[in-house]
Amino acid sequence: MLARDHQKAPLMVIRPFTLPCGTLMVFIVNPTGGTLGGDTAEVKVSVGPGARALLLTQSAARLQPSPTGAEAVQTLRFEVAAGGRLEYYPERVLPFAGSRFAQTMCAELEPGAEFGLCETLATGRVMTGERLRFGRYRSQVEVRQGGRAVYLDRVDLQPAEQPLSAPGLLGGNDYSAAGVWVGSGVPDVFPAVPGGLASGLNAAGAVWLRATAARGPDLDRMLGQAREPLRAALFGAEPLQVRR
Repeated sequence: MLARDHQKAPLMVIRPFTLPCGTLMVFIVNPTGGTLGGDTAEVKVSVGPGARALLLTQSAARLQPSPTGAEAVQTLRFEVAAGGRLEYYPERVLPFAGSRFAQTMCAELEPGAEFGLCETLATGRVMTGERLRFGRYRSQVEVRQGGRAVYLDRVDLQPAEQPLSAPGLLGGNDYSAAGVWVGSGVPDVFPAVPGGLASGLNAAGAVWLRATAARGPDLDRMLGQAREPLRAALFGAEPLQVRR
């Protein structure tokens, strides 16, 4: 049950649906033409004890050019109570040529809470010749449980200043993904695809995932195949059956 929601344009919350597994699926929608330089957006989500929530976006996040050089800023704050679960799997971030974007995400988990996150990023509108022509993309993800940091990831991409196509970075690929899951279980086997996807367990007990691919559908397929075994092992969860 969605107990309360407060929304203000340009972000909207669509009426939630309950999935067959009992998880509440909630969509965050931006009905405008995209995110503009200078925009500021804030998302706060609190999940109570025993609740299960799946947070999605309806379409790719289109980061529009910023002629003035101003960054678009997005802040996400998640709180999950003991026995609760929050999963956030937004659609792809698509940075247009000249766009500038900064995102900060922080998840505060009580002991016994569960959390899952996976984000994907394109190098731009590849088919229109805008590969690696965005100005800057910055992101910081922090996950804390019981007041202790269990995961921290920082990304700062500036194509004009960095050789992002070099081996060890994108390696010539145009699509990348990063994810983290925190739960009570531990996977017996961590998903991996040679040259494309890797995952593992960090010292704090969080499962991380990294992936790159030349094509968006290939990346999505790898992530789908990796995500469900991780969810089953960490959460004891049934496969997600998302209805759009």
